[in-house]
Amino acid sequence: MNEFIRSDIGVAIAWICGVVGFIIALIKIKENKTLKQEILKLENVRIDQGADEVSQNGKRNVYTKNNSGGMKINM
Repeated sequence: MNEFIRSDIGVAIAWICGVVGFIIALIKIKENKTLKQEILKLENVRIDQGADEVSQNGKRNVYTKNNSGGMKINM
């Protein structure tokens, strides 16, 4: 085993593995930067407080609509 590792073929295989590992690491770094940018975009999105809500009340769903005046209307 030690002779194979020190042979030209063993050194070539180790070198190729090192280069491929380095390339994969660069690709993963680029993906992580892209994901961080997407997370920052999502954090900067404002949540609409006037959104409608559906909540469970007993066996039936209750649909609550918020109008522009802030008054809640249960339907």
